Amino acid sequence: GYGGGGGGYGGHPGGGHPGGPQGGPQGGPEGEQESEAPPDGGGKVIIYTTQLSKKVNVSGNSYDACLQSCRDAPELKDANQSGIGGIGNGLMGGERAEQARCAQFCQTEFEWACFPGDSKVMVRNRGSVYMAELKVGDAVMAILPTEEGGWKICFDQVIAFIHRSPHKAGPVMQIKHKLGQVQITAEHLLFASKSGSSAIPTLAAEVDVGDRVLAPWVDGSLAMPEVLSVETVWKRGLYAPLLACGTILVDGTAASCYAIPSNISDSTAFQQLVEVMGPSSIQSLAHLLLLPVRAVHQMVAAEASNLLDCKSSDTDSKIIAKADAEVFHPYAWVLYVLGANLFVR
Repeated sequence: GYGGGGGGYGGHPGGGHPGGPQGGPQGGPEGEQESEAPPDGGGKVIIYTTQLSKKVNVSGNSYDACLQSCRDAPELKDANQSGIGGIGNGLMGGERAEQARCAQFCQTEFEWACFPGDSKVMVRNRGSVYMAELKVGDAVMAILPTEEGGWKICFDQVIAFIHRSPHKAGPVMQIKHKLGQVQITAEHLLFASKSGSSAIPTLAAEVDVGDRVLAPWVDGSLAMPEVLSVETVWKRGLYAPLLACGTILVDGTAASCYAIPSNISDSTAFQQLVEVMGPSSIQSLAHLLLLPVRAVHQMVAAEASNLLDCKSSDTDSKIIAKADAEVFHPYAWVLYVLGANLFVR
């Protein structure tokens, strides 16, 4: 397994992405309702709305079934477009781009890689703050690797939200350990140790009773408390903040800002990559892939600083408010599209 030990990936074997790198932003508002014509002949149906306001029935039975519905939906095929609708569809990127947007809809319906809104983080000058109240620009307690191979506690800035959905509900793992309890979705990474090894980035789904996690101790160091229980609950409000350092202390437990969707982590190609690179390198790889987001943030911050020399501090607050409203970061979505096409066959 990825995190060490015998744990395997739980998820959606074979669930790939129907589109390619041409995928664009999510189309239309999300909606969920019953339909009289299930696309797979039975079960639950949810409604995907295209950017041209066309309603498409897709399967609500599972993530894989939803993706297959996107592939098969005649409403998304280039061959079935004509007239003004056909021109509009072409301008939106055509069949593959529309399928990619439909797949993103499935992703937001079934795949969650974040923390619930009632998880807490420690924010400088604000104290303990609910995840739902966290803002871009907040300095949040996190961890950084040391030259000696250990970890140290620090404060780092929230530069964006990879995913932010205040009203969405989904399954969340509650991992209770001797120093507290962390709430995290199964696809998210946290730092855990199996069989006395050092703590490495591990899928939350692979954390078992008896493993150890990283948590701050009263003297400012990091302890490795034992996991006492692992349960799954249903939570509303799901958030994935991105800190510049790529880590975060949530509910008093060290976690990564990154996640690996299960259709990618289940793939043979990805597991072979982990064997070659080593599980501990996955955090560094994910951090490297998000380098463009950090670079853009630095440029925006520098520009905001220049504007503040001439204008008022309202400029900075407007930039923060705009970033805070992000629902699904477009760059993160591009990475998912590329990763799904690279690893899932």
